[in-house]
Amino acid sequence: MASLSSTSMQALRLPCRLTPSFEPRSRLYSTAPAGSASLKVATVPDRGVIEVKGRDTVKLIQGLVSNDVRKLERGDVDLMLACFANAQGRMLADVLIHRLPPAEDGTPRWLFDTDARTMPSLLSFIKKFKLRSKVTLKDVSDQWSVVQLWSGAGSATPPAELLGSSEDRVVSLDPRAPDMGYRAVVRNGQDRLSALSGAAAEVDGSEYTVHRIVQGVAEGAIDFPEASSVPLENNIDYMNGVDFRKGCYVGQELTARTHHTGVVRKRIVPISFYLPGTPAPTSLAVDPSFTTKLPPALAEVRSKPITPPPPPSQANGQGGTDGGDAAAPKKPTRGRSAGKFTTGIYNLGLGCLRLEQVARWQDPTTAQRDGLGDDAVHFTCENEEGQTILVKPWIPHWWPEAPRRASEGQERTSREG
Repeated sequence: MASLSSTSMQALRLPCRLTPSFEPRSRLYSTAPAGSASLKVATVPDRGVIEVKGRDTVKLIQGLVSNDVRKLERGDVDLMLACFANAQGRMLADVLIHRLPPAEDGTPRWLFDTDARTMPSLLSFIKKFKLRSKVTLKDVSDQWSVVQLWSGAGSATPPAELLGSSEDRVVSLDPRAPDMGYRAVVRNGQDRLSALSGAAAEVDGSEYTVHRIVQGVAEGAIDFPEASSVPLENNIDYMNGVDFRKGCYVGQELTARTHHTGVVRKRIVPISFYLPGTPAPTSLAVDPSFTTKLPPALAEVRSKPITPPPPPSQANGQGGTDGGDAAAPKKPTRGRSAGKFTTGIYNLGLGCLRLEQVARWQDPTTAQRDGLGDDAVHFTCENEEGQTILVKPWIPHWWPEAPRRASEGQERTSREG
């Protein structure tokens, strides 16, 4: 059973600084063969591969993506996360850029690992800017597969000889989160996974989906609806996919302005689903026995106060003496929007939620005991059958900062002023 300890909601009430961004190349690699019980390998669902090569590759892509691809050109990294955005700063696609060995003439060769469902529109977008650039773009999804390796127990790593860039595969530490494992593109063939599966147990792609949700890593067209959200809401900055010092690129203005104002009101977080009348989960763990139908993609998540506010007449001190509305039973509130559900499997999912409300979330059975009182909220969502499901948000341990309630932000501003 996959699990992740969450930062408690009690701790989220105070501003705190957590683990800083990690350096993907700083991990030490094992030189001993890893046992298959320690590592898992899976083909990543719904990913395609674009080959990008030519002498103008760096110049073209540098002006289109959020990260500094000159690091790939220099060989500082073999793998980099980046995103494409439109001129309004709305995100079009996430890409993991793998560096193949350069061509004989020294020109770069890269593989874009991206969502297969939005690949045609991404190719069209890049070609609008290509003009006469000496760059070749080609869909090579029939030649390459995208796979993920991660530790099923402990901190196992692949054998050192599997890592790095070659003509048949590129295996690199996944830069998006500390425990994501290793991302790879492997040339297709009868034995395309033989070297990797010899060092790891091959599992279904659904296990990878569970793994990335537990790590709080969003990916692809379902989590990032095309032209509908901004990179910072999607945690592209937290996942080492934005370089704020690189200079101009398409969509850069909104991303930079949002970063420098420091105001990101919502972000994608992992969530657990549970049913009314049952206690909230105590850890972010997958439960394959959870068979309740999940909400559709982009279903609204609503926040509701745990302690309903008093009727207007009571709040005004009238005590209901007019015998009117004060005596009538209070209608259930629909609450307010807390954000959107994006993707899920079993009892787990991801949602783009308002951080101020995430910081106020509390289990209804413990809210009064823990002192949140009237400020506490809980989250609900509905599936297509109209069934209400409860939602618990979690904060990944690797985030550089935990969210705060609005009142805490005001108190902090007053102290700093």
